[in-house]
Formats: sequence, structure tokens, C-alpha cells
Amino acid sequence: MRTGSGLSRHTARQINRKIMRARSHSGVRLDQLSMLVERTILSLQNPITGLFANNNQDFPGHAWVRDNLYAAQALWAMYRAYQKSADFDEDVAKANELALTCVKIMQSLLECFMLQADKVEQFKLHQRPGDALHAKYSVRTKGPVCGDENWGHLQIDATSLFLLTLAQMTASGLQIVRNFDEVAFVQNLVYYIETGYRTPDYGIWERGDKTNQGIRELNASSIGMVKAALQALNDVGDLFGDGSKGSVIHVLPDQIQQCSAVLSGMLPRESFSKETDAGLLSIISYPAFAVEDPELVRLTRETVMETLLGRYGCRRFLRDGYKTPVEDPNRLYYRNDELQQFEGIECEWPLFLCYFTLDAMFSKNTEMTTLFWNQLDKCVIEDSNNRKHSFIRLVPELYKVPSDLVFKERNDRGTQQREPAGTAPFLWAQSLYIICSLIHDGFLSPAELDPLSRRLSVYEKRPPCEVQVVILADNADVQKELAMNDIAVQRVDEIDPVFCIQPAYVFSKILSKLGESKKLRLSGRPTDRDVGLLSTSKLYQLGQKFIVFTPQFMDRRRSHLMYDIRILMDEWSSELQYIYSSWNSTSISGRPLVVLVISKNMLQSDSALASPGIMNRHMKATVVGTIKKISNGYLGGARVVMKNISEFFRTTAVSTLEFHNTSVEQFLELSKPSGESKGLLDETVSVASSPAIRPSKENPLKRVDSIKDRRPRQFNLVHKTSMRHRSIVLDSNDADLVRLRLAYASPKVPPTPTSMSPLIEKPFPSLAAETPLLHTTWSSSSLTSESSGKLDMNQMGEMDAEELVDMLKETNILDEQASIIHYLWMKFGPSHDTQLNGRDNITVRMLMNEVYTKACDSRDWALVRLTAGLLKRYLDELPMSVNHLLVRQKQLTVGMPSKNEEAITCPKTREEMRLIMERAYGDDPNSFTLAQEIMVSLGSLVRTEPKLFVEMFRLRIGLIIQVLASELARLRNLNAEKASQALLTVSPFELKSMLVALLNGRLLEEIDFGLSERGGKELRTGMGSFRKQIEERKSLRKSMHGQKLDTESVMELSSSDSDDSSEDFQFGIWLRHRRIDGALNRVPADFYASVWDSVRMFPQGISINHINLHWGVTQEMTRREIKFALQVEQVLNQVAEPEYREMIVEALTLIGQLEKILKCPPVVRCDRSFEVDSVVVRANRLFVEHNAKMDTIVMECCGDGNPCDGAQGMCKHFYDSAPAGEFGTAHYMIRALMDIFGPRDGCK
Repeated sequence: MRTGSGLSRHTARQINRKIMRARSHSGVRLDQLSMLVERTILSLQNPITGLFANNNQDFPGHAWVRDNLYAAQALWAMYRAYQKSADFDEDVAKANELALTCVKIMQSLLECFMLQADKVEQFKLHQRPGDALHAKYSVRTKGPVCGDENWGHLQIDATSLFLLTLAQMTASGLQIVRNFDEVAFVQNLVYYIETGYRTPDYGIWERGDKTNQGIRELNASSIGMVKAALQALNDVGDLFGDGSKGSVIHVLPDQIQQCSAVLSGMLPRESFSKETDAGLLSIISYPAFAVEDPELVRLTRETVMETLLGRYGCRRFLRDGYKTPVEDPNRLYYRNDELQQFEGIECEWPLFLCYFTLDAMFSKNTEMTTLFWNQLDKCVIEDSNNRKHSFIRLVPELYKVPSDLVFKERNDRGTQQREPAGTAPFLWAQSLYIICSLIHDGFLSPAELDPLSRRLSVYEKRPPCEVQVVILADNADVQKELAMNDIAVQRVDEIDPVFCIQPAYVFSKILSKLGESKKLRLSGRPTDRDVGLLSTSKLYQLGQKFIVFTPQFMDRRRSHLMYDIRILMDEWSSELQYIYSSWNSTSISGRPLVVLVISKNMLQSDSALASPGIMNRHMKATVVGTIKKISNGYLGGARVVMKNISEFFRTTAVSTLEFHNTSVEQFLELSKPSGESKGLLDETVSVASSPAIRPSKENPLKRVDSIKDRRPRQFNLVHKTSMRHRSIVLDSNDADLVRLRLAYASPKVPPTPTSMSPLIEKPFPSLAAETPLLHTTWSSSSLTSESSGKLDMNQMGEMDAEELVDMLKETNILDEQASIIHYLWMKFGPSHDTQLNGRDNITVRMLMNEVYTKACDSRDWALVRLTAGLLKRYLDELPMSVNHLLVRQKQLTVGMPSKNEEAITCPKTREEMRLIMERAYGDDPNSFTLAQEIMVSLGSLVRTEPKLFVEMFRLRIGLIIQVLASELARLRNLNAEKASQALLTVSPFELKSMLVALLNGRLLEEIDFGLSERGGKELRTGMGSFRKQIEERKSLRKSMHGQKLDTESVMELSSSDSDDSSEDFQFGIWLRHRRIDGALNRVPADFYASVWDSVRMFPQGISINHINLHWGVTQEMTRREIKFALQVEQVLNQVAEPEYREMIVEALTLIGQLEKILKCPPVVRCDRSFEVDSVVVRANRLFVEHNAKMDTIVMECCGDGNPCDGAQGMCKHFYDSAPAGEFGTAHYMIRALMDIFGPRDGCK
């Protein structure tokens, strides 16, 4: 029989043998590796779809996305090796065959995804796990192999790995994407993964939380792969490889930067439940190279090596029960208390030796390469079916401890021989082994597996890039006003016609067209996603125009915060600093360009702060001063340069936007403003123009625009009823607790106006003042008493809607209009048609909306907060700010601690946040708005000043509001009612400044709230940061008659201390410290690890405030696991009083030091949990007894048998004692611990 070429088969074999003999040694070795690929990888491939099934025994016909991608990478590496070292035409043919095989695999995976395009569209909008792309598909049909809920499909790292591999292969010359529909789909995959930095998923091991109960969590390995994919697609250019702009994938640099920020905060931790994970090796080195910080790469690598590395590879993570002898294979999920039994016998995976080897190869560490290669060589096994080919080596899935050696391995980990288990070859590991072999044998250099040069990011550090700033005047008046201050700027209409200035929301609409495909029923980028600052800092070429987008934070439609000029200027500073420090890490060519437009409103007065003339000058000074700093070259530490826009054209980063079947004009139409209609309240009929009530010449009215004098009884009724329903709820259940929080006003005379900040200096208007309207009052009885509610309804029944609308027509004073509309809202509801000025469908809600707009313009912050809360207006920045906190492992609670506090533990969508806020503050409109402002400020601060949050895991917004109110009460000597009113009148900037003061541990009277350069004196409040001088000083303020000191002695004592000392002796200082620390949930370093040790010490665990923290949690969670810290926080957060919570923290810290405190081992009871509260109670009793003997101020309350109003029945002076020192709380707690744990007659 003849072959196709006419030669016999025998002759062909002889020729092939001659060719093999003629080949070099390297060629023979390459052919051996090719045979290895055929036997271990290609043999598993379906010839029709090109997909691989690796585990046909347990999951026949299932093709895992991740396994297929690593197999494709191995084939791609073989292709590049043959392409590089082809000796004969057969080698070239082999290279082409491998290239086409790679393309087929990638195209098949792309088709699998495209068959689920509807899921991509839904996931973009909602990030629901049921809408996730599947993690595995049918080898035969490319369809699903299990239901949406029957597997942990949401694995963002797998989808990201596909995009990363696509970009690298495209950069090497392979064309995988074939048409524009596929381009649109890939663009949508970018939208699918770009929220990965805040989307909890099931992770690289498909199980989610390590308890294996299907709980999703944020995983650093997923976030790192998302970052790598976005960067790679941004760098690759066009997917067709022909320079066509239509095949370019657009990636927003802000999403890359978000991933970087989250990664830097998480590594070397993998997630809440995993201290670290061997999967992190895939992001610090090949294939992702997602971390640029060499120190962080080193730390992560060393952590994995020290924690997880063994003789046969790495454990995936601590207490991993997969395929261990003690795992129950019949149960999908684990019980929480059984995780401990997996410790020390976790299976070891040779897969990670491949990762370590590749890491050493890419970092050119010869010593480590040899070490890991030799270790890997000992772990591979021979193929029993190919014994004559010794080079056919298989990498098993894992090595497990034999069941008869479990006890010995637990006692001395790493001493017992293990046996291979699972699949062999394991496709993922086998693929990486082949890549390692190609590099080890010299067929490839590491650079050839990284055509995008991602590996170099850790070595190449570019300095920060100066930010180009263009200031434009909105109109001629603004331009003239700025010119008077020696600032020359162009107007918006004066710039070169080739440039087009557009707001950020237009860019959002343009992006909604990118990736649009009617065939696939795909839209573009969701319009409700934020457009980041880095994204708007470029020029965009759209047709013949160059479009410049103003930053999103300049858009006042997003929230009322930007109406506060000082917070806007603060935003300018922080955002320019953000661009300055982040720009180069995004690998964008060119410099950033920021366009800031100055409007007339930015130079107008703030009616809530001071007289218009003074405030007008201050507002101008704020804006002008900021612009002058920019023109001088520095702002907030950022290097900036200010010129006209045309002068920056050649140096600015430019991106091209190209669309199919869409004209440039259609996009520019998006920015045209709609015609503005006259406000409804501007159309109200004034008294002077109304014939029915026109004043006579004999008795003209002096105030024709006010109804206070004309209808005093009716207006007072409306106003008082409105005022009683404007409340900020400090605590809904415990009036005594509120009084306690506000009881410690300073006995000192308030500072004089010359020494006070403008916040303090501003007098609080009384309710009898001429314009008191929206300084809301608070009264616990008015909120809870049924009688007062009935009284309100009776009063409200006296006036009908027509009379109220008539009153509304007769005034154009905003305060009066607001009271009337609020009254209408309460009595008739927001949908009531007022028929104002004879027009139908003029609802109360429409009028309230207009009040909100006018309050924003006039900067009446109390009125802004009330109307925004009633209208349920959400700050657009809220979801992003909450996510900034959550992805940095800072959780939140909203609502009142004693009533409806709700935790926010994972990133939320806008809709989810809306529901949470309504549940927490549905009946409290002021707190609804105030809580949002606080969360937005905290989100901004955690991004720009993360060190402020080092000692905190969970921030309780309700307690923070309480502390802010109590601090204002102390600061201004106000009662609870006026303190809550005062808090509502402060501007957003002042509120943010107060938060910074609390986080810094500074007193509010030391803060100038941004109006001067005077700094404050730091009073750090964290337990680990108390000043030594304070710790060593006696904290009790003893009464003069008790201490019997003469005046001379007192003066001598005062003069011996510093100026700070007198402040430290201020009455209530330590109570405030504890209240603030408790509200912020601040704890000392290593606190949670210490609590873990304490819980483990007690057989029945510990209890706090009657809530048990059982010993079993240490079986489920490891010592430094964030999940354990959150469990402790959950128990501590049940303590309503922050000062008592802080006492519990102090007690727990000392319990963790029992071995150092006691000379002999502590006597621990075995029959019940240990009550931590007993330590505090006993210490308080010792404190009172000791001070009663010394006849101190305690004799005025608890020492004389008259309990004071301290939280949980503790003496208020005990709370007000320093933690350390001769009379410090620690002294009494240590004595209490010695009493409790001293030697006894054994364990009862």
C-alpha cells in the first residue's frame, strides 16, 4: 500500500528516522516535549470543539474554563518554541498546527461565552451570581453542563484569565477575534469584569469561603487577575492586528487603579476567611504580573512559602479539607466545627511548584529555579501506559496523607510519606509543567511568553507625572472677576473650535454605546457606573473633534455636596493629588489634562455661615487661592501646570473613539441643555400684586413678601407642627443613654470668639429668630409619645389645603415656603395636587424638589438635609464610597445601635444601598441625609488617608452621629435638643473636618475647619497610642476639700506640667476618648489575635454583654483570619454604649496578657463561659471602694451609695479615668483579674 506521496509506509518511516538522527540534540528534546504534549494534553481534546475534559471519571465531558486556558497557554508556548527553533519545514508546519489549535481553543471558549450573552448583559447591571458566566461547559456542545445555582460559577478570575490570554496571544501575532460582533462582546466582557475589585465571587477554588458553604467573598487572586486583564487589553491595541481603530478595546484606567488600591490593602491575605492562599502566586508572577510593588511581591511570596509550602507542593490554604482522609465525600458543605480536623493534614499540590519555578525563572533567580525544579522533578510520576518513554512525566493533582498516617502527620507535619491522588495528569499543572520545561531546556526565554512585557512593571518605576490643568470661566462676569484677582483665563466659548468641553455624564452616555450589539442584544457600559477621574483626564478624538470631559465631581446634579465651595476646593486638591500619584501606574502615554470650569455660583455667598458680604469675600478667597496655588505649580502635594488648553495639545494623552453606524453629531447632541423653565415657587402671587389683599395707601405693608406678620396664628401653627417633625434621632430607645452621651459639657468658660473656629464662632439661632425654619429640634418624647402625635394631627386638622396654598402664594421667602410645603407633605402626602396658580398636577413632591434646589443654591444645609431626606435623594457618590471602605476591609453599620442597626459587610449595588438606607432611616429624613454625607466623607478619607483607619474593622454610622452631636454639645455648652440642631446646620466641609478630627484624635476646638493655617494639637485616642505623659499621670480629679491642697501647691503642680497637661485634666477628657474610640470601633494592635488566644483558653468560650463567643469559633477560624475579627466585632457591636464597649476592649486586652499578669497558671472554670463583663464590674467596684477611702470626688456619687448615670451602672468617674497609671482603669482591672483567676481548689 502506498502513502499519498507514492512512498511506502516503511520507506517513509526510514526517512523520518534519518531526519531524527540528523536533528540536533535540542531538536530531539523539543520533539520529546511535543510528544509529551500530545500524550498528556492533546489526547484529552475534543476534535470538533477543541475543548478539553480532564476529569472524565467524576465529571465526564466537562470542560473547565481555567483548565482549558492553561492548556492553550502550553500549546501557545510550544508554538512559539517551534517557531523560534524550526530546523525543517516539518517544524514550521508543526508550529502552524499548534498556532491553529490555540486559536481554535480560544475561539471555542469565546463561543461558549457568547452563547450566554444574555447573562453578560444582566450581570453588568446587577452582579447577581445567577447571572454569571459558567465556569465549565460541555466539551461536545459548548453549552452548560449544570444549572446556574448548582455550581459556583461566579469566578471572575477565570473570565479575566481568558481576556489576559487573548491579549497576550494577539500581541504575539495570533488573530482570535474574527468580526466586530466578537469585538463588541469582548468589550462587554471588560464591563463584566471591571467591577471585580468590589464583586465577591467563589474564587479560584470555586468554593468561596473556606467553610465550603457557598459563601462568596472578595478574593485577592480574582482582583489581581482582573487588573492584569484590563491592563493587557489596554496595552494590546486592536484585536484584528491590522491597525483598525474599530477593533480597539477601551478600558477605563480608574478601574485598573481601583484594583491596585484594593490589592495593596489585601495582600498577602486572600480573603476574609483565608489568611493567605497559594493561588496568589498566579497574580504576583506568571501569568498575571498584577503587582508592581516589589516589596509586596516579596512579602506575598514569602508568606505563601512560610505558611503553605511543603515537600510535595503547597497547601491551597490553611484548613483545606479537599480530598483529605477525614473529609466526608458525601457532603457538599462542611460543618463549621470540623475545619480544625483538617489542620496539619491538608493536601499538597505540585501545581504550585510549577508557579514557584516560573516565578524564579522570570525573576532570573538561578538558585531558586534549581531548588524548585528539583523539588518538582521529585513530584512528577511516570505514565504507567508509556513506560518505554521515560520523558512522559505526569503531574498529579495533589498528594495526600494516607489514612493510617494521619495521626503522625498531625503531630509532626511534613514527616510522613504522601501518595498521589486525584487526576493524573492534572491538566492545569501539566500545562504549567510543559511551560517550565520549555524555559528550563532553553527553548524559550521568559520574555517570549510575555509579549506585552507585563513582567517588567515590578522593575520599571516611572516618577509621578505632572498634572496639566486648564481653568475656564463659565461666562464674562466670572472671567472679569477672576481678572481682578490677577488670574487670566479663557471663557468656555473662547477656546479653539477643535476642542469641545463636555460634562462627565455625556462621556457616560458615549460609553453606553461602546460595545453595543443588536445581534447579541448587548448594550454598552451601564450609565449608572461612575466615570473615574483618570478617564476624564484625557483628550478623546471623536471624528474631527477633540472632546474634553470635565471631572465627574464637578457635576452638581450628582449631589448637594459640591454646592459647598470649601468641600469642592478640598476635592480639587485631593483629586489632583490622586491623578498625580496614580497616572503612571495605568501605563497611559501622555500627560493628564484636567479642565475645571468656574461658575458664578462658586463665587457667591453661603447664607448659612455668615453675613453675605463677609462670606462672599471668603468664597472668592477660597476659589481664587486654590487657582493661585495651581498657577504656582503645586496643590496638595501634586505638581501641576496651568495653561490654556491649546498649549497642552501636543503633550496630552489622547484616545480615539470610533463607532459603527453612529455619527459624531449624535453624541454631541447629548450635551445640549434642555430649556430651563421658571420655578413653580417663582410664579407664586405676591401680596402686592393680588387685588384681594392689595395694601391701601394709608396702611402699606412693610413686608409684602412675608406672611409672618399678616397671618401669625396660621403660620405659627404650620411652623411649629413642621418643626416637631424635623428630627435627628440620636437614640430611639434609651433617653437616659442620650443624656449620658451629652452630660459632659466642659465646665470651663467657652472660648472667646477671637480664639474660636468659624464653626464655634457661629451663634446658633434660636427658634424665635426671624429665619429659624430648618434648624430642626429633637425631643425623645416627640418621637415616641402618642399624645404629641395626636396633638399634631388635631392642630393639622384646623387648616385645609386651600388655605395652606393661599399662604404659599403670599410669600416668596424660602423658609416660609419650606414650612408650608413640609406641612402639606405631612398632612396630605407628597402626591397631593396643590393646583398652585390654577395649574393641575403641581404635586407637593414637585414643590419640595424646588425647595431642595433653592436650598442648595443658598447653601442652607439644614434645609438641604431635610428636603433631601424627605425626597429620598441619594448621593451618587454613596455606593462608590461604601465600596471604597468595604474593599479595604472596613465594614459599616447604619441605623440606631439600640433599634435597627444593619451591617453592610460586602459591596452593594445602588438598589441594595437604597433599600438598606430606607430600612435604617425611613422615618428620619435628616439622619438619612447626614448618614450618607458621613459615609461619603469616610470613603474619600480611606482612599486618600488610609492610615486614619488602621485600627478599625467596622464603622458604626449611628454612633458616629451620636458622638458628633455630643462633641458639639460639649463644645458649645448646648443641651441635647440644640446640639442635634447644631449638627444639622454645619456645612458638609465642616462635617468632614469634624470626622477628620475624631479619626485623628484631635479635639474640635483645636480645628480651624479649613479657614486658617493654624494646626491642631494631636491627641491620639487609640489605646496603643496614649501619650506616655498622660499614662503616667493620675487621672482622677480630686475635690479640693478631699485632697486638701493649698493654692500654692496647686499652682506648683500646674506649672510643672506642659500646656497639654491642663487639657488632659479637663473634666470628661477620658470619657470622650472612650466614647470616640468606641464609636469608631478602634482597637489596639493584635487585639483580635489576642482575643482568639483568650477564647481558646476557656473551654466554654467567653461572653460579652450576655452574648457568647464560643470556643468552637477557634476551630472554624484561624488566629489572624479577618472573619474571626468580624465575629468579635459582631459581639462587641451589641454593646450600645461606646464607652462601655471600650472598657470591654481594655478588659479583653488584659485577659490576653494573663500569663504575664499572674505568677502561676490561671484557674479556669470548665463548666461555663467566662463573663468578660465581670472583670469590668469588679474593677469598677474596686475603683469606687479605693476612692471612697481617699474621699475623692467619687464620694459625690457612687462612693456615697448614690449611683451616678454612668453607662451599664458603672461610675462615670471610672469611665473618665486614664487607662494607665496609679489610679488608671488598668490598675483596677489587673486587681480584678487577680481576684478572679487567683489560685483555687481546682476546676469546678
